[in-house]
Amino acid sequence: EQSYMESVVTFLQDVVPQAYSGTPPAEEKEKIIWVRFENADLNDTSRNMEFHEIHSTGNEPPLLLMIGYSDGMQVWSIPISGEAQELFSVRHGPVRAARILPAPQISAQKCDNFSEKRPLLGVCKSIGSSGTSPPYCCVDLYSLRTGEMVKSIQFKTPIYDLHCNKR
Repeated sequence: EQSYMESVVTFLQDVVPQAYSGTPPAEEKEKIIWVRFENADLNDTSRNMEFHEIHSTGNEPPLLLMIGYSDGMQVWSIPISGEAQELFSVRHGPVRAARILPAPQISAQKCDNFSEKRPLLGVCKSIGSSGTSPPYCCVDLYSLRTGEMVKSIQFKTPIYDLHCNKR
């Protein structure tokens, strides 16, 4: 049985362009700009029953792999079995940063306006959904449950990375 890293290496070998190996490519493949591994409450099967149904092979939550391309990004789930499954894909230009937002701590005074849309993915693309902001000055929030964009947040200065917590 393959380890997480062996599964990821096998997966990336299928995705990375053949041009890097020195052999002529049979078909044009996408260039990978960045890669990030995520351990978020999205893959916590005790909080996300839909995810548990997809990956009910064991108690260990799958690793999430985020891949940024020159024209978009993908989020993949890589369970212990090593069979990757695409969870999300967006193709609207380069993506500088992306993060899966953890579910907030809920109290009696606060309510979660996005509870029906969670888990959420924050994506900083070159052009935001409004199309009027300067490059990389917008973060779009996507629902990984429905695939739709649920909110767009505009900033005055460029965004270089995204950080988030339960607050």
